[in-house]
Parts: sequence; structure tokens; C-alpha cells
Amino acid sequence: MSNLSRSVHFRDFTPLAIMAMIFGVMSSIMFYEADIFWPDTGFFFGLSLAVSLWGLWRSRVGHLHQLYLRDNAAIGAARLGVIGAVVWCGYVLLNHADPSISGAWMVLYALMALATIKLFGQFAAEYFGPRLRVDIYERKNLAAGTVVGAFTFATGLIFGGAMWGEMEPESLEYGWLFSLLPGYEDGWWITPWFFLMGWAILFFTMRFWFKREHIDPRERIVRERSQADANAFACFCIACAITIAYAVQGDYVGFFQSLAGFSIIALPILAHEILRPAGPRGQRRRGEGWIYILMALIGILTIPWFGGLFGLEL
Repeated sequence: MSNLSRSVHFRDFTPLAIMAMIFGVMSSIMFYEADIFWPDTGFFFGLSLAVSLWGLWRSRVGHLHQLYLRDNAAIGAARLGVIGAVVWCGYVLLNHADPSISGAWMVLYALMALATIKLFGQFAAEYFGPRLRVDIYERKNLAAGTVVGAFTFATGLIFGGAMWGEMEPESLEYGWLFSLLPGYEDGWWITPWFFLMGWAILFFTMRFWFKREHIDPRERIVRERSQADANAFACFCIACAITIAYAVQGDYVGFFQSLAGFSIIALPILAHEILRPAGPRGQRRRGEGWIYILMALIGILTIPWFGGLFGLEL
């Protein structure tokens, strides 16, 4: 692993935590008094709004000197990931989400999507080395922008998948824990729950990608600006997100079916074990990234057939 220091520090999120608590409490009271949401749902609405506003403010480029903006394709790559994620989540929300999502609920899910894309996508990507302000805005590192954009888009893919389908909490065998939530019957918590489960798998799979590399991708992406390594990361990340989004999408009928669907992620992982560079100075294989994507697509196209052999709706 790289000797580069982590770009994400807990102190960076102190203002966000304070802002989120204030927004959450105020929103909880306001919506409960208006008989729109249960207190927990109203709190989550305020929290999502706070994270969305904080994310937009932290990633702003209007204050930068024109020298940083001129010919800076790295900013475009990072923004492309955000745009792609927002478009995908918007498409799912408008066309494939639960029919009961309308009005204030539509706003809630839109805010959850934007907050997730910013916090778990664009800013969490800094864990893997590239820093938004330093490497992308100031140094114009396209490889860094590619990594951030890909992880952001992958995060959006998973959240969109989690919104896809009917949400009937009484049909889920989740036990007594979730029934303690005041808004349990609303089922809004299903989307963030499945998203967090899928995103955690993506995050640790990408950590595994770094650990299994014979080369040092962080050093090569951040310091050497290796576009080949950035492209490999991006394609592997998106391939894994495709399989995870497939696993969490659809009508929610139970945990086991979704967990079984996650097994498809083994295909791009297997491809990586075969294609990764053989030595510390090894070169990427031509078409490596496309093979990751292809393996993911093959997996989601064939898994229903395999599921049918075992009587599972995958």
C-alpha cells in the first residue's frame, strides 16, 4: 500500500456533524408538527439536506483562480461522475421506484441520493489517495479525477439500484429491531439500509484491489499521473458497482435473495487476479478495464438462470 497519508480526516467533518444535527432536529419537529413525516423520517430529511448543501459548498470551484480552471480535464472527470450518478438516480426515482414515492417523499429520496453521491462518493473517494482540492483542482491530475469520478458514479449506481422496486417492509423478515422505528411502516429506511450494505462491499472490494496489486496504484495515480492505472481502477470499480446495483435492485422480498445476488462480484475479482500486473514495474494489460465490465455484464445476464436452478429469484 502507499505511504501517502490519508486525505480524509474526522476533523474535516466536524462542521458537517454540527450542521446535520441542527438541520435534523429542526426538520424533525417541523415535519412532525405538519403531520407529514414521523420524527425519525423528518430528522433524516434534515440530515440529507445538510449533507447535500455541505457537499455542494465543499466541491465548489467558483472561488478558484481561472488559472486552475483553464484546460483542467480533471475537474470535468470528477464532475462527470457526479452528473452520471445524479442522472441515474433521477431516472430510477422517476420511473422504477416505489409508486408511493411522491410529493415530500420524492424530495426526501432526491436529497438522500444527492447527499449519498457527495459524501459516500465524491469525498469518500479521497480515501484512495486523490484529493479533490489539491490533486484535481490545483494540480489538474486527470488520473486522480478519473478515480474520483468513477467511485462517485459507482456510488450512485448502487444507490439507484437500492431505490429500484417495491418497498413493502411487512414482507421483509428483518426481525423486531426495525419494527422499533417510529416510521417502520413507511419503509423509507429500506433504501439506505440496502445501499449501505452494498456500498460497504464496494469499499472493501476496492481496498482488496489495492492490496492485491503488485504495483503501487496510489503512488502511480497521484504522483506519476498514470492514466492506465486510473482507468483500471475506474473500470473495476464500475464493474463491481454494476453487480452490486443488480443485487440490491428489484422488489424486496428478503435478505437471502439479495445476498445471493452479491456473488456475481466474484467474476470481476477473478478477472483482476488473472490480469493484474505481474511485478512492481509491470504494465497494464490492453483492454483490462473492458474485461472487468464484460465479466460484470455476463454475471448479471446469467445469474437469473443459475438462480432458477436453486429456486431463487435473482
